Amino acid sequence: MASDSERGRRSRARRAKLGVVRAAVVPRHGPAEVIQVRGDWPEPGPPGPGEVLVAVQAAGLNPSDTKIRARGRPGGVDLPYVAGREAAGRVTEVGPGVEGLEPGQEVFAFFGWGARPGGHAERLVVAASSLALRPPGVPVHEAAGLPLAGLTALQGLEALGAQAGERVLVTSGSGGVGHLGVQIAAALGLEVIATAGPANLDFVGGLGAAEVLDYRDEDHRQGLRGIPYLLDSVGAANIESYLGCLSPGAKVAAVAGVPGDLANGITVTPIRCEASSERLTRLSELMRAEQLFVAVQDVFALDRVVEAHRHLEDGHVRGKLVIAIAP
Repeated sequence: MASDSERGRRSRARRAKLGVVRAAVVPRHGPAEVIQVRGDWPEPGPPGPGEVLVAVQAAGLNPSDTKIRARGRPGGVDLPYVAGREAAGRVTEVGPGVEGLEPGQEVFAFFGWGARPGGHAERLVVAASSLALRPPGVPVHEAAGLPLAGLTALQGLEALGAQAGERVLVTSGSGGVGHLGVQIAAALGLEVIATAGPANLDFVGGLGAAEVLDYRDEDHRQGLRGIPYLLDSVGAANIESYLGCLSPGAKVAAVAGVPGDLANGITVTPIRCEASSERLTRLSELMRAEQLFVAVQDVFALDRVVEAHRHLEDGHVRGKLVIAIAP
């Protein structure tokens, strides 16, 4: 009797012969239940100049995936589509002009909408400039959950420009962006103050935060006077609630929304994740140095992708959720 892995290999071989892949497809906007796990999604085709074909092993699930599925996005998105904007897997083919990559290498990538198809599919074609080599010894599920949140946190800290020894406030320190932001900031030598729910105070403290505050405590802002830097991944209203804690001329990196009125020379930089093999390589180096890891709360098989979307939308996920694409 064939094992599950052997049956999976035969099934993938049959789909490859037919020119199709297995994928989580969003046919229309709506609740999680609209997602269809299909075995007949068109093969993404050979890589073009500067592109790489990747056999996907695992892919991250992010709040933006659920929001776009539910409501679309500014400028629209063509339907149907395959969700997922980050993935980890193995290079199977490289296009013309690609240097430094070859079939068989383990990689991870953030590609926004610049991939054929999205990450929640067995194969995708992605720009070589959007990926980096997976660090040796790092589990594939952990690598799959790093790119979008890790790049966002790194871009936010770069925008702040804080120097070693300076204080930075990281809100939602147990979330996807937050728990990576705490670690990266600590690796940069910053004094990290983070907020988290009561169940995650010890977890965030273990990431390198010098102080962790319970955001549910109405008095937790009293000890935050004069903070010069804020990395926020919650939203505009949350930033507004901390404006009184910031020093004149403070800098804010806003991942999830920008507040309206600002005073005291406070500046806010909106952060939108950008594909960058250079930044991904930097994150990879931090992982290799054991200064960064991805907390994967749960891994869902592709057949359970609807359940994964529901779970993320329920809130209070510690770290990341990941979709296992290959068995």
